[in-house]
This record gives sequence, structure tokens and C-alpha cells, in this order.
Amino acid sequence: MRSRRTMAVMVGLVIVAMVATGAAGLFNALNTPPPEEQAPPEDAPAVEALGGSPSTVGYVDLGQQCRSGQAGRPGECYRTVGLQPAEGEDVGTDDALEAVRGHLLDNGWEPLVPQGTDPEDVAADEFVLSDGSVMAMASPVPSDDATPAAVVLAHY
Repeated sequence: MRSRRTMAVMVGLVIVAMVATGAAGLFNALNTPPPEEQAPPEDAPAVEALGGSPSTVGYVDLGQQCRSGQAGRPGECYRTVGLQPAEGEDVGTDDALEAVRGHLLDNGWEPLVPQGTDPEDVAADEFVLSDGSVMAMASPVPSDDATPAAVVLAHY
């Protein structure tokens, strides 16, 4: 590498390689299709999807939350519905969830359980039910001081 000529050739090759790499990257970027625009997620089902409430528990809409889609998965919204003891009732978490589960099952909702599991073996605070278009999932963690439990609604 003592000669100027060898040095000039090496510098020339490095510059050509850098230009070629940049051109290949630019070409690939121009040929990549633009990212798809994702439609906003569908609103969560309304509280009314649960129908009337059992006599011992009332429904309280605690609002809707939405997640945006990621990695090709669409976004989704869900609604949390608090279970509030009816006036004069002293209802705990398990009792509130059991009342709602029984009420929904009486109104035609079907349990969603893993194959081979008996729906009667599912604990009250772990139920997942569907009416074919809406899914209701038990949530024993109170979202609010006035509600001992909640049900989460989403599209099925």
C-alpha cells in the first residue's frame, strides 16, 4: 500500500461499494408497498348486551378501553361492567359473579370452556360465556370500590 495508485484504487472501490449499497437500499425502499392503514377497532358491546340484571346485582358501566392493532392483528375494544349489589343486598365477589353467570345461562348464553372440561367445574370467578356475538368474562378484581366484581364484554 505504499503506492499512490494502489491507494487510489482502494478508495475508488470503497466509494463504489458504498454507492452500490446505498442504491440497493433505496431501490428496495421504493419497491416496498406502503403500510396498510388499519381501520379503527369496533366499539365494545354496550351494557345492554347483558340484558336485564339479576335481582341481587345491578350493572354499572365502567367504560370502554381500546387497544390498537399490532403486527397484522386488528385492534380491539372491550367494556368493563361493574357488578354492584342491589339496594339492601350484601353480595360478595363470588356471589355477584355466580348471580350473573346463572342469569346469563338462563337467558341462553353458552359457556366457553376447553374441550373435555365440564362447565360446572369452572369456578364462578373464572367463567367465560357467549351469546354467539358477544363474550362475557368474569373479573373478580374490583374496578371500583362500589363494585365487588366486574364482567368484561367483548365481541366474539
